[in-house]
Amino acid sequence: MTPRTPLLAVACLVPLLASAAPGFTVRNEATLGRTATLPTLGESRVLDAGQLATRFTVDWSNEYVVQANARESLTVDAETQRVTFGFRRGVAEGVEFAVDLPLLFTGSGALDGVIEGWHDAFGLPNGGRERVPQDRYRVQYVVDGQTRIDENRGANGIGDVELSAGFRLSDDVAFRALAKLPTGRSSRLHGGNAGGALWFDFDPFHGAANWFGYVSAGASYSGQSDVIGAQQKQFVALGGAAIGYRVWRPVSLLVQFNGHTALHEGSGLNALDRPGGQLSFGGRIDLAPKLQLDLGVQEDVLVSSSPDFSIHVGLRYR
Repeated sequence: MTPRTPLLAVACLVPLLASAAPGFTVRNEATLGRTATLPTLGESRVLDAGQLATRFTVDWSNEYVVQANARESLTVDAETQRVTFGFRRGVAEGVEFAVDLPLLFTGSGALDGVIEGWHDAFGLPNGGRERVPQDRYRVQYVVDGQTRIDENRGANGIGDVELSAGFRLSDDVAFRALAKLPTGRSSRLHGGNAGGALWFDFDPFHGAANWFGYVSAGASYSGQSDVIGAQQKQFVALGGAAIGYRVWRPVSLLVQFNGHTALHEGSGLNALDRPGGQLSFGGRIDLAPKLQLDLGVQEDVLVSSSPDFSIHVGLRYR
């Protein structure tokens, strides 16, 4: 697997573009977070009956965590490229259905040098990544001498498919429900457990000329997986907010925060028992009246519980 594989797909799959939305369609892409049900938030507009919207996104994430205490040791040194095909359709007045099909490409990647340079340029800590070989893949978790996870080889395959429904409560509020199907391989850390989520998306800038964004809140439930077992928290609260401004007609700037409560319990390591928070920022370009390109980066503002750095590229069409 090479890191260019899904990026080449962008050029080949431009017709499969995606729908306009107030924020970036991003989430916590942590390797050990794939067993949690974490929907992408912020779409307060429900499609009218008969309308179709599609999206194609690439999220390229790099994570490095090495933590230990008297009982546990955890190493996560990996890159993931999630390629998502999303389809939404209005099926009745104020009701839409959607499906998201994710493909995961995990491995050693090629971003380690870029990340270290980014951190050095902005005075951010590297967390010790400069002391280990670059571009390796290693995921290991040991508790009381028992090895729970031990992977040193990446894999490509389908992730957990998501089916969702949206219900219009008003022009600026939508209620959404999602079901996560166990289509990924848990043995390759691609998910593999069922789950569901309920949340509200609210557009506080509805009707504004140049400002846009969202505020979202909800909760999710995930069936127990084979990855960490009973340490996985099955109920998780989640939320997010974004604010954007159109600086001139084709270009907008956007800042977004997504967060959730801890995904695991029974651990003394920050990477497992700490809430997750991801800050995304970047821009949006209107390529055509119904076609938009999103370009953004994501940082872990709550260190260790999310990937250090992610690149987001999204094409949407409605």
